[in-house]
Amino acid sequence: MKIFEVVDTDDSLEKFIVVLKNLIGRSASKKAPAKMNWNAMDQLAKSTGIELAADYETFKAMYDSSPALQALVKNFNADGIELNVPGAPSEEPQGDGTAEPGDSQSAVDQIAASAAPQQLAAQA
Repeated sequence: MKIFEVVDTDDSLEKFIVVLKNLIGRSASKKAPAKMNWNAMDQLAKSTGIELAADYETFKAMYDSSPALQALVKNFNADGIELNVPGAPSEEPQGDGTAEPGDSQSAVDQIAASAAPQQLAAQA
């Protein structure tokens, strides 16, 4: 059975939605995002007894026809899907946005440089 065939079978779609809700719940308790590539999604479906072809085109057909599924999925693309997990950190940078990419490495270098003389004196 392919994903678009699951849409025709309400029981299979409902079962798949319950599985996704469980994943969202687990991820929310860990405050972690839930992302799956198409292979992982295929394995998840098979482990729950749902046969579906996990790829972008067939998932899009199922997504477009199911408002319940749309509510669970934050994003999907050719690589896989990301579930809508409440409380999960976003991938957007935190802070005021003024940090330069090298700032964190500069800070680490500065800390290491200031600690080096103390470590060398302790070893002598």
